[in-house]
Amino acid sequence: MLAGVIINKKTAALNRIFHYIVPADLPVLPGQIVEVEFGRQTLEAIVVELTDNAQILPEKLKSIKRLVNPQQLFGADLLALSQFAADYYLCSRASVLQAMLPSGMHLTGTMPRSQIRRVVQLLNNEAKPTGAKQRRVIDLLKAQGELPLHELLALAEAQLPTVKRLQEQGIVAIIEEEIWDGQNLQPEADNRELSAAQRQVLAKIKENFEGDNKPVLLHGVTGSGKTEIYLRLAEEFRRQGQQVIILVPEIALTPQTVWIFRQRLGGGVAVLHSGLTGAERRAAWLGIASGHYDLVIGARSAIFAPTPNLGLIVIDEEHESTYKQDNAPRFHTRVLAQERCRLTGASLLLGSATPDIESYYKAEQGEYLLCEMPKRIGGREQAKMRLVDMSREFKEGNNSVLSRLLQQKLRENWQAGHQSLLFLNRRGYESFVSCRHCGFVVQCPHCSVAMAYHQGENVLKCHYCGQTAPLPQLCPECGSHAIRYFGAGTQKIVEAVQNLLPEARIARMDRDTATERGSFEQIYQAMRRGDVDILVGTQMIAKGLDFPNLTLVGVVAADLALNVPDLRSGERAFQLTTQVAGRAGRHQSGEVIVQTYQPTSEILQAAVRNDYQSFYRREILQRRLAEYPPFSSMIRVVISAGSMDSAVEVGRKLAINLQRTLENMQAEDKMRYFGPKPCPRVKIKNRYRLQIMLKGRDLALLRTVLSRATESLRLPPDTNLAIDVEPLNLI
Repeated sequence: MLAGVIINKKTAALNRIFHYIVPADLPVLPGQIVEVEFGRQTLEAIVVELTDNAQILPEKLKSIKRLVNPQQLFGADLLALSQFAADYYLCSRASVLQAMLPSGMHLTGTMPRSQIRRVVQLLNNEAKPTGAKQRRVIDLLKAQGELPLHELLALAEAQLPTVKRLQEQGIVAIIEEEIWDGQNLQPEADNRELSAAQRQVLAKIKENFEGDNKPVLLHGVTGSGKTEIYLRLAEEFRRQGQQVIILVPEIALTPQTVWIFRQRLGGGVAVLHSGLTGAERRAAWLGIASGHYDLVIGARSAIFAPTPNLGLIVIDEEHESTYKQDNAPRFHTRVLAQERCRLTGASLLLGSATPDIESYYKAEQGEYLLCEMPKRIGGREQAKMRLVDMSREFKEGNNSVLSRLLQQKLRENWQAGHQSLLFLNRRGYESFVSCRHCGFVVQCPHCSVAMAYHQGENVLKCHYCGQTAPLPQLCPECGSHAIRYFGAGTQKIVEAVQNLLPEARIARMDRDTATERGSFEQIYQAMRRGDVDILVGTQMIAKGLDFPNLTLVGVVAADLALNVPDLRSGERAFQLTTQVAGRAGRHQSGEVIVQTYQPTSEILQAAVRNDYQSFYRREILQRRLAEYPPFSSMIRVVISAGSMDSAVEVGRKLAINLQRTLENMQAEDKMRYFGPKPCPRVKIKNRYRLQIMLKGRDLALLRTVLSRATESLRLPPDTNLAIDVEPLNLI
């Protein structure tokens, strides 16, 4: 018998299945982790199949050295999911399995987050020992039942030999228990009452889970009580002996979510995300696989948690682009969650105040069950939102990144002892070009997107059709000289706030400040304690966080999200503005100031009104007219090489192969491809990048055409091909 294994080491050369002989005395099963000799190294590997294929010559193979762990950490569902993901995202199965068990997560050695607890139990209630200390031990056990050994010794003022003698006489038993991190936490009593909307939604979800078991889209405004729905469902599934996975979009949200669920549901909560050490990931994995943890909380990678008895997956803030992995394997968590639920019979709940356009469309079409909660808990009003026209600020002599209204509100809020949050979106890679006098933004004449300023070439470019234009010296709309490319960083915001309020305590949260381990949680706890007056940050502070004393939110530059050259820029602008506004006034009245050079924007106007429906109707109509998702599917192929000539040559050959494949399959009227064209960011880390976009209604057809077109493609040594099925990032 031979075992097909995947080596647990992220190297392109190891991106395939290797075969080893299974020793007769070794009970090897698919999904187990084994130790193998690979070259001169001893490495861990995942068993994915057992075979007696005669075509593989055993005399050329080595034997498996040993089982690392007898548990099958990869159940049948995860092994099947790895094959599904490989087929769906046109990647190797090995790369998916390696993503499931990240490199560096060594399964050998001691387990740092579990410990042995010794508990003493009374076996003979009638026993009457003669020694005073022994009598105290017996009396304590009669009064309190079993006790941890160290606690019993302290209360009885006795030593270990005293209890050992009672054990030898058969009067007591010392039981060893393996205790996992957090299991000794006790849940709080749940006295809160659900609102009428929550009761109605919860009943509807339960009825669906017990019947058709469709994926559920829970659309609830910020503060409507979606988390309480998650808690109630998690509690019920746990009572039934099933495991629950709760996914959050950012590592920054993990501490808050863990605290909420542990406080309400007690122990048995595991945490999984990329910020953990290898030892922590290992302990969590083993604890989940062995059933010690029945609730898993984490970011994107937690979708692969080895739950043997999965009952429910919850994806909070399901619209977030962070659920899409931007390196191989380029999967979307929502797609894999739906497939994993299909494989296991588990239930899926997607929650958001601003659902993804494609998710909401699926709910309208009946593929998802739609549940809505349009009002905040307890009748609390949404924070009052106001748009500030920054072009008027400029005309009236204010050159600061903060409007006069926002400066006034920051000062008043600080003096009142409340907290403020200033948000700056940095999702745009290149700056757009805007007139500070009238708010005009340079648009592509062929596409409904803003043209981006490319500083090195000093030109404007459309990232869809490739149209270029010179940087205007005067505003084409009003003739003003005040036309500039727009951009500001969080450091500049902090500096402006320090000048305004020198005594205020200011914290900054972005990718630059979050490099140190635990920095997310430190800032979160500082905000909870009230040690921070003003928090400045990027998208990681825009969603999910709940600070009781936060009453003012400032969106410093809403245009940065609005004018990113991307088909989803309008959707992201609405989502980010609405989400960050939802951080204010969750426990008391609040205000939101949205600064923009485009105060008449329909997208920002809808966000200020918290009107998802009008935004959705506008956006879905534009998508339908342009044949963009959900009315079509897309695949992006990026060719990168050390020289532009190499990239162009590979791109040309791939385009020829695509055309021939389309003709052979007679599929020219069913799909189109565009390119090769330079990527919006044509050079990254000294590599030149071209892209080809495939577009059509049938995703399976797109995959088939691309697979056949790349079969005979030979890549030069310095050239790579990256395939992104259903891309979210086109930059």
